[in-house]
Amino acid sequence: MRKEIPMGCGVSWVDEWLTRNFFRVGLFVGRHPGYFLIVPVLLTALCMTGYQRMRYEMDPEYLFCPINGEAKHEREIVETYFKTNYSSRFNVGRITRPGRFGRVIVIPRQGDDMLRREIWEELRMLDDIIRNATVHWPGGEDFQYEQVCARWQDNCFVNDILNLDHVIDEVENRTLLLTFPIMFNPVTWDAHAFPVYFGGSVVDDEGLIQRVPSVQLVYFAKADTKAQDAK
Repeated sequence: MRKEIPMGCGVSWVDEWLTRNFFRVGLFVGRHPGYFLIVPVLLTALCMTGYQRMRYEMDPEYLFCPINGEAKHEREIVETYFKTNYSSRFNVGRITRPGRFGRVIVIPRQGDDMLRREIWEELRMLDDIIRNATVHWPGGEDFQYEQVCARWQDNCFVNDILNLDHVIDEVENRTLLLTFPIMFNPVTWDAHAFPVYFGGSVVDDEGLIQRVPSVQLVYFAKADTKAQDAK
């Protein structure tokens, strides 16, 4: 003889318990609607006051690096022996923190090579405009880049890549070939680190630069103190 067992047998109490308790909740809400209209609004308004104290944080080191991370301990060692002096001994190779700087990336209007005389003349003009521009700070204070720039002795940090204008004609007609990643300028004897300034460089198998699609110029400001770093 076959005996059929109804589906869900043994667990129907869950459905009954939920039905009975939701009925009680609904009945209470129906009899006291004011509590469920006014109280949630007041609680929402109270919690929204916390947004006034929220601080937007975009520093990736603070967001992703552990407080006691090994990299921070190693940076302390580097900063102990190789301090970054933005006021009189600024050296890009000693930077261990982001600091304050501006970056300008330039691409050619026509073609895909920046190594041309007319482009280098425009880069010089752009550099002069940035260095001589006047910034009007709220409160009536005006200043120029020369007043806030990171310095080596009495001179602001310079983009030495611009000194290629001394040999840009030879570079353009291919009588002087630029070697990647570094090369000494035969006129000024600057050591040009091309990966710092050139973007997307096309280099042949012999390490000679064939084409430079973009050039970046960087301008560092003083960040010796927390007040300077915050501006």
